Amino acid sequence: MIYIAFPAESKEMRLLSKTHMSQRQLIEILRVVEEAGTPVGARAISDSLATRGFELGERAVRYHLKILDELGFTIKRGYSGRVLTPMGMRELNDALVDDRIGFVNTRIEECMFKTSFDLESCRGDVIANTSILNEKDIDSLLRILGEAFDAGYTISRRILILDEGDGLPSEEIPEGCIGIATICSITLDGMLMKMGIPVETSYAGVVEVRRGEPMEFIDLVAYAGSSIDPMKIFMARKVTRVTDAISAGSGRILANVRAIPVAAADRASALLEKSKAAGFGGLLDVGGPGEPIMGCPVGPGKIGIAFSAGVNGAVAAEEQGIRIRTHPLSSLLDYSRMMEP
Repeated sequence: MIYIAFPAESKEMRLLSKTHMSQRQLIEILRVVEEAGTPVGARAISDSLATRGFELGERAVRYHLKILDELGFTIKRGYSGRVLTPMGMRELNDALVDDRIGFVNTRIEECMFKTSFDLESCRGDVIANTSILNEKDIDSLLRILGEAFDAGYTISRRILILDEGDGLPSEEIPEGCIGIATICSITLDGMLMKMGIPVETSYAGVVEVRRGEPMEFIDLVAYAGSSIDPMKIFMARKVTRVTDAISAGSGRILANVRAIPVAAADRASALLEKSKAAGFGGLLDVGGPGEPIMGCPVGPGKIGIAFSAGVNGAVAAEEQGIRIRTHPLSSLLDYSRMMEP
């Protein structure tokens, strides 16, 4: 096992080191559960991890198992412990394949390339997140989505309502449920790419909001090298307080950072102004050349751009008791099909 030492004074490096290890721990727990062959509990998992070089106590293992349950990778079998679900088995198999490394980044780059939205004509395909919920909760969700956009924590008011039976890349919408597609912030990266601006979607994380102002990332996960979408990990951890950020001005929201060359800063600024005029929101901050943005590291010769995640509205709905399942980066949709509620 290779350990990388970071400077003790570097807060950003400590964040990255911690979150990278967290992903490794999740995968290693899946491996332990799979190898057990029968339901296995937190204590046995902790003991097994210790023999593999992972010092993770029983309480910490329970916390990680809760995340894996939320992701749909494990399921509890009474008091006996956890077993892998078919989805968890697929995730483990994929994560253990070398060319799976960077899968999420590859998926993002593919979606960016396929994005065809044009700000001048307001036509073309955008990247969408999809949420599934009980149809009786639709009015509450639409209200929350509007509040999240007004606060600056989502990308667009536009949505597409998907009815029961409509197919999604991830799953079908079951009976009695309804789907809501919202615009993903990676759509902005696709716009930058179409303008000839090299863009690297680098990190996802949790941003602390105080008195209505986004302050800094308190947790980060790099997209590169991830086999699990970082947004899914943060959503499963339930570490946000989007509702508090909306209603009281202080809370925690999800956001992501992309890096572009300093030489493209003026062109990117013009695009961001046009996108704002076209009804897009969610911009949190634009950093200086080579400077960390809200505590997130940015490479030399580049500037960072931080956007709120498009899933924040759905996350706020879940915080308020609505049973909702959200798939980030789920599909490409024709913008003209999406309407303001």
